Amino acid sequence: MRTGIAGLLFLAIAAAWGPLAGAAEPTGEEAKQYVQFVEELAGACVSRNTKQIQVKNIHPSRKIRVWLDRYHMGTGTGDRSKSDLLPGAAPEPLGCSRSSDGPQEWRVARAAFIE
Repeated sequence: MRTGIAGLLFLAIAAAWGPLAGAAEPTGEEAKQYVQFVEELAGACVSRNTKQIQVKNIHPSRKIRVWLDRYHMGTGTGDRSKSDLLPGAAPEPLGCSRSSDGPQEWRVARAAFIE
């Protein structure tokens, strides 16, 4: 942690400029709200009595880069994927809602607008 006059000056400048600097750039939280998971019946999944999990961008005009973490039976698997989702494009398939061992899901680790 910074101490002394230089540290206090740094904190004062950061506090004053922080909100202004962040105002121009959309946050990852803003991009995350446009990432949507959908379920669909698909051949390989239906044979196991599950649904296919898909991810899509619901923003009307901006591309989103999304990083997804996979969870199996409630535990993170360490698998992380990255996709660029186009506005209005078909959802991108991720996998079945259940594997042969148990349920699985994907969670948004990070999302950002691109271009």
